[in-house]
Amino acid sequence: MTLMLGRKPAVRPIGLSDLRFYTASDSFPPPPPTFNAPSGVDWGMDGNDTLGDCTIAGVDHLIAAWDVLFGASDPRPSPAVLEAEYHVLSPDDQGCVESAVLADWQNPGLFGQTIAAYAPLNHRDDVELKQGVAFLGGAYLGIACPNSAQQQFSQQQQTGNTVPWTVVAGSHIEGGHCIVAVGYTAAGLLCVTWGSIVEVTWAFLRKYLEEAWAIVSHELAEKGADTLGLNVAAIQADLAGIAS
Repeated sequence: MTLMLGRKPAVRPIGLSDLRFYTASDSFPPPPPTFNAPSGVDWGMDGNDTLGDCTIAGVDHLIAAWDVLFGASDPRPSPAVLEAEYHVLSPDDQGCVESAVLADWQNPGLFGQTIAAYAPLNHRDDVELKQGVAFLGGAYLGIACPNSAQQQFSQQQQTGNTVPWTVVAGSHIEGGHCIVAVGYTAAGLLCVTWGSIVEVTWAFLRKYLEEAWAIVSHELAEKGADTLGLNVAAIQADLAGIAS
């Protein structure tokens, strides 16, 4: 199995604050100790075995998670639609910048769908990462992917047993990669990549995680984002300022 990557270096939009800035008390409530990943989901490789479309696959994987977590019914794109959307954003299969993908997802939309808002998470704060997963239904992550992670993934696929992504000294960085956190345990985040759930240890994240994004779906914005103290309108205003 070929494991492609495709995330370009992180770009932080000027004028967009971390998610906690948009909360009434400068923070979400404490997250639960653990958060189960959605079960029974056919995540799909989404072409990331032949294309560097991990950032677009991550969008599809979040839609799949939200359909379970929020009882949404947003249709997932067919492989042909997903690939076509990727080639619009990356005509020569050169990969994508995560913040640019999120900007397009908000406006004009991806796969005929849009999101309410998005903002960075502090990728060095384990608690904030957990809050993004538990309260917003997932986190859109960007890592520097070492060869060890690809080997550990392949071992998991071959054995059918969980093989956590751990730090392996001296492992070569193959490139940037987008993974989506949809749950967590005491050991680390539960992330979707290459069509499967992997356990990404906190030590691995501290070494290789380079960016993290919270995304506010329309379902959440309409059904309870305000109960978390999240000011979605303020995020949207800052995003509009960036786009103008």
